[in-house]
Amino acid sequence: MEKIKIAILGFGQRGFVYANIIKEFPEEMELVSVCEINPLKKPLIMNLFQIQEENYFTDYREMFERGKIADILVIATMDQDHYEQALAALDLGYDLLLEKPIATKRDEILAIRNKANNLKRRVAIAHVLRYTAFYQKIKEMIKEERLGNITTISQTEHVGYFHYAHSYVRGNWRKTENSAPMILAKSCHDLDIIRWLLDKKYLALSSFGTLSHFKSEYAPEGSEKYCYKCQIDCPFNALDFYKKNPLWMMIFSLDPDPEKVLADENLSYSRCVYQSDNDVVSHQVVNLLFEDGINASFVMTAFSNETHRSIKIHGTKAELEGDLEKKEIILKTYGKEQEIIDISKITDDFSYHAGGDKQMLLDFVRKVRKSEKVSGLTDINNAVESHFMALDAEDSRLLEGKLIPSSYLKTL
Repeated sequence: MEKIKIAILGFGQRGFVYANIIKEFPEEMELVSVCEINPLKKPLIMNLFQIQEENYFTDYREMFERGKIADILVIATMDQDHYEQALAALDLGYDLLLEKPIATKRDEILAIRNKANNLKRRVAIAHVLRYTAFYQKIKEMIKEERLGNITTISQTEHVGYFHYAHSYVRGNWRKTENSAPMILAKSCHDLDIIRWLLDKKYLALSSFGTLSHFKSEYAPEGSEKYCYKCQIDCPFNALDFYKKNPLWMMIFSLDPDPEKVLADENLSYSRCVYQSDNDVVSHQVVNLLFEDGINASFVMTAFSNETHRSIKIHGTKAELEGDLEKKEIILKTYGKEQEIIDISKITDDFSYHAGGDKQMLLDFVRKVRKSEKVSGLTDINNAVESHFMALDAEDSRLLEGKLIPSSYLKTL
């Protein structure tokens, strides 16, 4: 079997995930090159993944000067960087696995899609939830009309208080100007899964959301600006969290000692969550109108104990409840006993987005090897609409919930 050569641009959490999956399938794929801007990560990456010195880069421009050095380029850099890097990579001849979001502006999203189509390059967008056995089963049940005609669907992303504090108060996604609106950066996954399950175009939406808690006026009395100085009993204490979860530190330090690392007041991850410089929302709701009078809602909230996703669908024959992390779907057919579907009996792979990451990468690699089109699950042409939904939602939020007609329909 011909091995597909893969290069990874951006080696944060997502880069590590893809590299580990590549390592699981040595007969099918091989990681041949890495570009990571943080020089502290270089020894670890080279050792773990056996990258040769001449194939390790800290600047993507230097990497691209070498020309095309792999079959697939994974772009897992910061949101704002995707546009320039994706266009340049397409010109070099790469097929792309592009992390969501595609880009942060509508014209940039369309430019990447159009160039990919014009050059006949394969571009998969990492909407990995479509590949999970959980959402695949729900899609199957909808197609089989076990719920009848769908009337409403609601999806909730429970971000998790610790995940939100790590990534969106202290981390790289804490400010819209440096990344993207929260609804795009984090939750285009969820808007996409609603769109995919319904298989209908959205016509209009409205949205409300705010940053209401992680602000200085809510700082506990006696709290300090940096956690290492603070004596307050607080669920967001950085020292406590990173001691319990040392792998989460890898995004900003390879030193295993949180007390030493978080004493650095130049480090955003050591800040009090109430006294940071974050500005992205902590919770947001989106209400959507789809074709055939179908209504949908999406809730994103930082205020949850666990990180998980849940869904509820109402149809003319039945209603459905599901929880991705509980691996459970409950179908309540009207007038009959409810049916509980245990997803762990369908698959035993719940790694990385409930198995979605692995299945997506395998599917893409196999399509590239066979010179076939990208799967309809992740092709860029199928991913643009959810991004427009997210940007429309952000426009509505900033206009205090104004009804926004679909900007995507204008592109058709």
